[in-house]
Amino acid sequence: MNRVALLVSLMICLSSLAACETDLVDDPGFQLWCGEKLCSWELEEGEIRKVPTWHTHDYGVELVGAPVLLSQGAQRSAPCVRIEVTSKVEAGAMVTVEADADGDGEVDWTVPVDGSDRFVSQVQDVALDLSYEGVFYLLKSGQGEAVVARLRVSDECEW
Repeated sequence: MNRVALLVSLMICLSSLAACETDLVDDPGFQLWCGEKLCSWELEEGEIRKVPTWHTHDYGVELVGAPVLLSQGAQRSAPCVRIEVTSKVEAGAMVTVEADADGDGEVDWTVPVDGSDRFVSQVQDVALDLSYEGVFYLLKSGQGEAVVARLRVSDECEW
């Protein structure tokens, strides 16, 4: 294969990979820390801590005390949203994932995160017409330990 054909093939492969991008937030696994802060998530209220999850080198975010509010803007618009949360939330700790679909300051959708004394996953598809100005929130409003290992938001809904 000549160099031009190889270059064209490579460009087609890269553009098709970009077209398949489905994540609507950066760093769904809370792995990117800038010192004591998350690099991609904004801490709007409260305190967080970098903690190991099921492996000492796989980090999550502990939501310390209450209230705690993390936020991140949507990376692009989407006709629906799939929320995948892996967390360990003690009894008494109330954790929710919320979405402001158009960035107007009004929460349009809220789902409680399941409580458990071990890490569990939950998935929910939401019919939410998300605009590019949309914002996702992770909110803890009750006392007790809460560690979130993953909060993936994508447009991979199964309707």
